[in-house]
Amino acid sequence: MRCTKLYKFIIAALVIINVGILTFFLTRKPPHGPPVPGQFVNKLELEGDKRELVIKLEKAHHKEKRELMKKDRALHEILFSKIGTNEDVSNIQEEIEENHAEMEKMTYDFFNEVSTYCSTGQKEQLKKMIHHAFRQMKGPKRR
Repeated sequence: MRCTKLYKFIIAALVIINVGILTFFLTRKPPHGPPVPGQFVNKLELEGDKRELVIKLEKAHHKEKRELMKKDRALHEILFSKIGTNEDVSNIQEEIEENHAEMEKMTYDFFNEVSTYCSTGQKEQLKKMIHHAFRQMKGPKRR
């Protein structure tokens, strides 16, 4: 009799834990996914020729940024392969810094060009979107 009660208690506890875990995973949003084509212009509510121009700019921006990110990963792989060799890696580190600076400039130029197609209200929305992206990049608040 005691074993049956113990087993029922264990089963109930496991069911509650499983439901809690499933609820936790289903209610949490991932930080952000890959960019969805057209989502950017939809949030800015651009229309007509401006919409098409910004979509083309966005596609070109993402393509160029992916290439720079691949270069960044390759440079980091080279850098970390030098660990323990006592080789001078200052050239590689400078290349990494230049690559980061190029990504930052390219991103700024993209948003600056997009802002030329926006009205005053859309520019404010654009700034809010950029600040939201910065908050996401920082990650969650630490306690």
